[in-house]
Amino acid sequence: MSAPAEVVEQAKKAGLAAVCIVDHDSVGAVEEALWASQKYEIEVIPSIELSSQLGKREFHILGYFVDWRAKWFRDKLAELQEDRRERVKKMIDRLAGLGVKIPYNLVISIDGGVIGRPHIAMSMLDRGYVSTFQEAFDKYLGHGKPAYVGSYPLKPDEALEIIHRAGGVPVLAHPMYARADEMLPELVKQGLRGLEVYHTKHDAETTRHYKKLAERYHLLITGGSDSHGREVSVGSVLVPYSFVENLKKEVAKG
Repeated sequence: MSAPAEVVEQAKKAGLAAVCIVDHDSVGAVEEALWASQKYEIEVIPSIELSSQLGKREFHILGYFVDWRAKWFRDKLAELQEDRRERVKKMIDRLAGLGVKIPYNLVISIDGGVIGRPHIAMSMLDRGYVSTFQEAFDKYLGHGKPAYVGSYPLKPDEALEIIHRAGGVPVLAHPMYARADEMLPELVKQGLRGLEVYHTKHDAETTRHYKKLAERYHLLITGGSDSHGREVSVGSVLVPYSFVENLKKEVAKG
């Protein structure tokens, strides 16, 4: 996985005018990315991705333009990060029971945000247990797979409230995975302001579907590569800069 400054450099090389630095439950990469933005003359948007769960479904809520320096916000994220570490340990134990032995020290040694399933997948790839990053999720780590451990502490409405309080614009990430079409009206009532219409795993038909839903519920449209440093490159999903301007207008509304 790439360091924050490397992500900014890759974004510059890809010809982007702006890039979002987004980690799960962490803003630890933002400061380094902002310093790199001055060197590479590219705009960096401080962002977050909060993991939440309702029943058996996961909802990843992106927060754009969050006040990443706020102490209460960072304290809350520290609690969520500890929960992530405990879930990683449980997944490593499950993998060991399946004959996939990954040392915890190897997982935490991988750079790139707070540890989570991508770090485990990288470790499995490095140890030769899988041939691709995605295979780790398809066989072991994805929802319903044998090594998956869910139960995120936040519910979607709580994640939305946190992002609003941090001054950010909350957007539902990769909605295809959340399977949340019928829940969008309720999420909008709870404060959802955008939908990630453009995504690496969204084909043309899926993109059209979520664009229509965004328009129906008057949600902002965003997009992202969801790059984790391997297999999916920064800049593989491009959206107009007007999307960033729309996010800024939303922030200005308070």
